[in-house]
Amino acid sequence: MRSVRVLVIGGGASGMMAAIMARRGGAGVLLLEKKNRLGKKILATGNGKCNFTNKLQKLECYHSGQKDFPWSVIQKFNWEDSVEWFSEIGILPKERDGYFYPASGQASSVLHAMERELLRLKAEIHTEEEASDIRRQSKNGSNGFIVATNKGSYLAAKVVIATGGMACPVHGSTGDGYGFAAKFGHHLITPIPALTSLVLDGNFKAWSGVRVQGKVSLYQVSGKRCNLLAEDRGEIQMVSYGISGIPVFQVSRYAARAIQERKRIVLYLDCMPDYNKEWVVTELLRRQERDGGQSMGDLLEGMLPDKLAGVLLKQSGIKVSILAREVAPEGLKVLAENIKKLRLDVKEASGFEKAQVTAGGVCVDEVNQETMESLCCPGLYLTGELLDVDGICGGYNLQWAWATGYLAGRDCGKA
Repeated sequence: MRSVRVLVIGGGASGMMAAIMARRGGAGVLLLEKKNRLGKKILATGNGKCNFTNKLQKLECYHSGQKDFPWSVIQKFNWEDSVEWFSEIGILPKERDGYFYPASGQASSVLHAMERELLRLKAEIHTEEEASDIRRQSKNGSNGFIVATNKGSYLAAKVVIATGGMACPVHGSTGDGYGFAAKFGHHLITPIPALTSLVLDGNFKAWSGVRVQGKVSLYQVSGKRCNLLAEDRGEIQMVSYGISGIPVFQVSRYAARAIQERKRIVLYLDCMPDYNKEWVVTELLRRQERDGGQSMGDLLEGMLPDKLAGVLLKQSGIKVSILAREVAPEGLKVLAENIKKLRLDVKEASGFEKAQVTAGGVCVDEVNQETMESLCCPGLYLTGELLDVDGICGGYNLQWAWATGYLAGRDCGKA
C-alpha cells in the first residue's frame, strides 16, 4: 500500500485547485480522476468559453441551507483573487459586463493552464482510477485514511473529496462523494437539479425554437393563494417540452425543490416586459382600427415572433387566421393579458442530465468555513459542488469551486 500526504478525489475545478495549492505548500499530492481526463465539466462551461468568475459578488448570488456560509468562504478567495491567480498561470482575463473569460475565448485554455501547473509542480495524477471506499486508519497513534480504488489502495494523511454533485453525469458527477461523506457522519440536503430548463404540462411543440426577451415569475400555489418564489428576465428560449434560457435557469432550483416537496408550481411568462398591460391593449386596438382586414396573426407581426404569437392566440381562444375586425375588444384584452402574464403549469424541472449544477448536498454546518475541513472527521476536506451551495448563472459556481479548493488545498498542504 502506497502512502501519500494528500489524496484528492475528483479532478474537476475544485479538485485541481486543491491539488495545486496543496502541492505549492510542499505536500506530496495524488489526484484521482475516474474519467479519462481532468476537468471535463470545465470544457462545457460558458458555452465552451468558460466564464470563470464575476465581478458582481454579493450574498444573494449563492444559495445554501446556511446562507452566510458561502459568502464567508467567497470573501476569503474572491473574484479578484481568482483573476490574479489565473493570470499568474497564464490566463489573460477578458471582462464583459463584469463577467470574466479567458482572452482566448476558449474553456480549454483554463483547463490546460491548470494541467500545466500540476505538471510544473510535479503533482501525481491518475486518470481512469475511481475511488470506491474511504475509511479511517489509526496506526501507532498516527491518523490517516485508507482509500480503495479500482486499481489498488493508498494510505493518505489527508483526503480531499472533490467529486462534485450530480449535475452533468456524463462528465463524471454521479454523487459518489455523498456516500463517502456520510460514512464519516455528514448529513445530506437532498440534491436537486439547478440551472436547468423546466418541463411544462401540455404540448409546446408549436413554439419550439423561439427566443424572446421576457420575464418569468415562479409561484407556489396553495389553495387560492400564490406565493412568489423567484423571478428573472432576459432571453428566454422556447423548447418542445417547455421553457429554457438563463432566466428560467435562475428560477429552476426553486421549482425543483418545491416539486421535490410535492408542492404545486406555476410559471407566469411576460413576453413584453418593457410595456405594461394597458399599453399592450391600446396598441392592439390601434392596430385593429388601422387595418381590421388583416388576420390576427398579421396584427401581431412586429410585436412578437410568429410561433409565439400563434401560441398566445390559441391560449386566448382566437384563431390566427381570423380577421382583426371580427375580434371583440374583450378578446383583445384577454390576448393582452396572456402576452403579459401567460400561465404555464410546471410539471418538473429537467433532470440532472440537463442541469448545470446541483442544489443541495453535504450540510455546510458540518464544515469549517476557514479551511473546508470536516468538523466530523479531522483530516477530511469537502469542496465545490459536493457541498450544499449553488450559485446563480454567471461564473459563480466556478468561483465557489476555486474558493473552496483553494482553502482546502492550502490547509491540507501545510507541512
